[in-house]
Amino acid sequence: MSDFAFRLATPADAESFAKWAAENQQIDKKDLLNSTKEKQPTAVHFVVEDGDGKVILFAPLFAQMALAFIGFNPDTRASEKVRALDTLMDGAMAFAVQFGVRHITTLTKPEYAVAQWALKHDFDAEDRNQLTLDINKVLERELVKVE
Repeated sequence: MSDFAFRLATPADAESFAKWAAENQQIDKKDLLNSTKEKQPTAVHFVVEDGDGKVILFAPLFAQMALAFIGFNPDTRASEKVRALDTLMDGAMAFAVQFGVRHITTLTKPEYAVAQWALKHDFDAEDRNQLTLDINKVLERELVKVE
């Protein structure tokens, strides 16, 4: 049995990866377009191959920012909150662009006013489920094994 290896994709991989992705009906076409360097400057493509050099999978990854939450001063008027949200997003987007990040994500509920504001300000609600890997949990579990 051969071991699997992890590596970065090379230009020589591009043709076969593009063909595999285009033929896979489970890959949304917008995801294909969104994983390009033109759309995601931080995009890299990872590859897993077996010990004989046969590519088993490839996966594009890119950096994104997560808006954890927004904390408003309870003594703030609604109009001030809206102006503050606009200012926050202008600043956050400028920060993101400097680092090649093109997506800002957040978790919310549709009934929240901030969610309603976000949907009116270029955020999109996905009809798919977000799956989040909290690497901190993995690191903590591994730390317990070492001790």
